[in-house]
Amino acid sequence: MLIKLNNLTDCIQTIIAKVGKELTIGTPLGIGKPNPLVNAIWQQAKEDDSIQLEIFTALSLQIPKGKSLLEKRFLTPFTDRLFPEHPDLTYIDDVKFNKVPDNMKVTEFYMQSGKMLHSKTAQMSYTSSNYTHAMRDMLDKGMNVLMQMVAVKQTEKGPIYSLSCNTDLTLDMDPICQRKQIKRPLVVAMVNPYLPFMGGKAQVDESFFDIVLDDESLYFEPFVTPRASVNITDYSIGLLTSSLIKDEGTLQVGIGSLGDALIYCTKLRHAHNQDYLDLIDKAQIKIKFSDVIKSVGSLSVFKKGLYAASEMFVEGFAHLFDAGILKRKVYDDAQIQQLLNQGIITETIPENIIEILLQHEVIDEVLTKRQFKRLQYLGILKAGLSLVKGKIKDETGKKYSTNLTKYKNIQAIQNRCLGEKLKQGVLLHGGFFLGSGWFYQWLRDLSDKNRAMFQMTSVGQVNELYGNEALDRVQRIKARFINTCMKVDVLGAAASDTLDNNQVVSGVGGQYNFVAMAHALEDSRSILMLRSTHQGKNGLESNIVWKYTYCTIPRHLRDIVVTEYGIADLRGQSDEECIKRMICIADSQFQQELRQTAIRYNKLGSHWQIPKQFTNNFAENLNTTFNQFRKQGYFPHYPFGSDFTEIELHLIKALTFLKSNTKTTMAKIKLLVKAYFNKADEETMKPYLQRMNLLKTETREEKISNKLLGYALSQIPI
Repeated sequence: MLIKLNNLTDCIQTIIAKVGKELTIGTPLGIGKPNPLVNAIWQQAKEDDSIQLEIFTALSLQIPKGKSLLEKRFLTPFTDRLFPEHPDLTYIDDVKFNKVPDNMKVTEFYMQSGKMLHSKTAQMSYTSSNYTHAMRDMLDKGMNVLMQMVAVKQTEKGPIYSLSCNTDLTLDMDPICQRKQIKRPLVVAMVNPYLPFMGGKAQVDESFFDIVLDDESLYFEPFVTPRASVNITDYSIGLLTSSLIKDEGTLQVGIGSLGDALIYCTKLRHAHNQDYLDLIDKAQIKIKFSDVIKSVGSLSVFKKGLYAASEMFVEGFAHLFDAGILKRKVYDDAQIQQLLNQGIITETIPENIIEILLQHEVIDEVLTKRQFKRLQYLGILKAGLSLVKGKIKDETGKKYSTNLTKYKNIQAIQNRCLGEKLKQGVLLHGGFFLGSGWFYQWLRDLSDKNRAMFQMTSVGQVNELYGNEALDRVQRIKARFINTCMKVDVLGAAASDTLDNNQVVSGVGGQYNFVAMAHALEDSRSILMLRSTHQGKNGLESNIVWKYTYCTIPRHLRDIVVTEYGIADLRGQSDEECIKRMICIADSQFQQELRQTAIRYNKLGSHWQIPKQFTNNFAENLNTTFNQFRKQGYFPHYPFGSDFTEIELHLIKALTFLKSNTKTTMAKIKLLVKAYFNKADEETMKPYLQRMNLLKTETREEKISNKLLGYALSQIPI
């Protein structure tokens, strides 16, 4: 029986009364965590060591705080504005600083990228699970409580609930419990009306929960991710990748600036196609990669549009919807979807639809009750019809025979009983969402009709083909599964989540699933976006390497890799050809070393030379090209708007300058000397120093920070 509560204390006492003091709590990744409830039970376990508590989760998000005085002074006003009264998860700092008591534990299968590299506690407790296996692993560990934040909608019949942002693992729980024949965990919902209400499978009956906690004092705005800036490297990768997407296809894409760059370039391709083609030509993309673009992608507008099947419903899909690109609907019927794919029918119901369905054996010669309901659900038959004793009855009481062996009966149904358009079409299937405040408001503002086309569902449905393969195959046509990675070796194996010393940066998530699915589906491809270099401890390092001691994606699943310098189609290629293609999209500073290593180990003929058109892969050349584009109004620093003020945007440039010029103690001393002798315009500097609360300085650290910031601001255009 459902228990409804309105305060934290009663909720925790009820949980312990029902489950006991050995608590293995699962809670969603990202924003679906009921932070106040999790914090309260964490604190209780701290105070009562007789409670054995383990929290199994992923992507624990924390408001950024900054380390130095300058970082803190910049971030505090910004985060206060962006996260008003947001309750941070208290266990994060305990994990980060290795202060978790012996009776408590936090296990994550995906961590906020790079945030836990130096935490012994987090690194030791990390569990490597494919996203699709995470719920199974939670249950295998003995999860006895599931806590989730839920959205609510008040109706005349009472409140109805939605899993909102996190259907991903929660919807997989019951089927796994049934298969394994194990006891279902206690399911606790904490109501938060600030979460966008999503329908479809996300909407669940209150009987789904054992406890519902609804306390107005606990309501809070969900965690937001500030809209990111996009640099030239990312735009180049996005432009190249956008040429590999086919019209009438399927798209999966991840979060971050690379994803934003891809979305921007895809919109540019559709809305300003001639400009897009000109940019493609000026960047020499068509000349260098015409073959792979012709075979894999397209440069034309999206006439039929795209459908999205993505574990993460990123806000980029909202932009694609608004731009008229995300518009290919899919239907929950494999046979009907196949007829749509083949162009035999359209979304507008043809006058001879019953004849078509008979011809293709979608329905029987005598229409059954199940088939009648199926056709009515899809909108092929009108909503007001009913089936009475084997005959279709309309609203006037007139009846039509379901014996379709007689053409007059077919004609009667086609003349009087058909709907106008197919119904229940879906534009996106997603497992969870996370984004900016703009995105959450966009979701809230959707009409009921449009919201129904964005379906949140289980990660088991989105990330795999198993269980409903016939339908998935006809929905996910011409799929492009686009993800990012950190390193790729010359044979195509990719590392996306872990360093070569086995320290975990993030987690495998669903990347492996999508790469494998790309190989399993016809005319589908996996595309890994990779920045060709990064700044390491010893200066610039190549992200295309001879070998790497860890891989997320094995080389036998190699497919397409895109860097800012080009596209490498590796699928089905020999090792030698893969090495050639990977060298051609590497930064030219590292190409000869890779070539010589390959020759040394008999993987490349010594006669092969790097083609001339790929020997100028230098950042300065890329910057020259794209800076010209930016002067023409393309590739803005913030393609989808910024959460920062103009003053803050200039401060970001100044702080970035300081960070890159104070990496060593000696470099900091040299810069400080320059800063003390620098004569800055006080009136120009005033609003920036005021924003950083550095107009009046008292402490030594404040005075040093004032001088450094003033110098940095004088070095950038304001």
